[in-house]
Amino acid sequence: MKDKLKKIHEHYRENYYSEEIADRIKDGVQQNIKNADKIQPGKKQRLNIAKKLLYVTAACIVLFGLFVGSAFISPVMAEVASKIPFLNKIFEQEPIYENLLEELRDKGYDIGAGGYSVRDKTYFVEVRGSEEYYNQVREEVKEITKDIISSRGYNDFTVEVDKEKIMESDSDPANDPKYRESELVFDVLNEVVPKLQQKGYKIEPNYSVGYTGPDAKDITVDLDIEDTEKRTDEIEGAIHEGIKKQNIEKEVTIQFHPFNVQEREIENKWTSDVLPIIWEGMLSKKEYKTKGVGYSYKKGTMNIFITTTIDKSDNEASEIAKKIEIAIHEFLQSDDLKDIVDDTPYKVVVRDKDSKDIN
Repeated sequence: MKDKLKKIHEHYRENYYSEEIADRIKDGVQQNIKNADKIQPGKKQRLNIAKKLLYVTAACIVLFGLFVGSAFISPVMAEVASKIPFLNKIFEQEPIYENLLEELRDKGYDIGAGGYSVRDKTYFVEVRGSEEYYNQVREEVKEITKDIISSRGYNDFTVEVDKEKIMESDSDPANDPKYRESELVFDVLNEVVPKLQQKGYKIEPNYSVGYTGPDAKDITVDLDIEDTEKRTDEIEGAIHEGIKKQNIEKEVTIQFHPFNVQEREIENKWTSDVLPIIWEGMLSKKEYKTKGVGYSYKKGTMNIFITTTIDKSDNEASEIAKKIEIAIHEFLQSDDLKDIVDDTPYKVVVRDKDSKDIN
């Protein structure tokens, strides 16, 4: 696909480009171009969903803006554009939520958090500042947000703009015995785990400490360890020894979570660079009638679940399922995904509104 874009660029430069044309269209299409050329966590990030930003020259930006949506596009360019799969276009862009916040902040709006709710297909944006400022810019922010999202060709979403909520708490963690003891246990882990790692113990550093519930009396420690690491008794003993030195009175339970290194690397690549693109595409276009997405990685196979709004008995059910499968297969088998997907087996499961498999 990138080779096709390069050829288009060369064709445009030779036959259509001039400084006069660039200046004439730049002001009018710059915003749409930015939104069309970058989709969202960039994972490109997306080479990181979770960040790859596609940097191009101003001329290339003008070119791509024309390429994806201008009335002055040549028939040759239009034909090539129509052959680029929808999901691949998303792959080349910045993640939508990052692009959205970036564009709003660049326009001078004081924006806090932003995100997407799958359940009701809603993009939400929170405005910082006073109640007066929020009331002043709310409708502007909402319309700009709609325009940014729509510029990507998305047509199945709603937008909510709210005032940022500042959570205030009367509790003082420093005087909470549960909090203090959890912090002490965490300090022990920060000291003990690196020493064990230096001795060759295969422990991941992303451990967690806390209570399983508000009424829980025991502290729970969760540790990820490689599935080849069998010395759990020694690890547990070293941690408890450190806990004893801190005079921690609470009972501390240590839970081990073995994982396969290779499988985790594969899963991380999919969840970071592949699945977010599929989710964004399926949820944002009405034609796919998608209301939910998910995945499971078991026994070396990535299972991709798409839940639709249709009934399995509907005449269009099999057609919709086939359309979804083709779009995802086309994306996963493209050159863009070759280094990420590699030879990992995958399965696309399309379900009806009652979670019954259609395909």
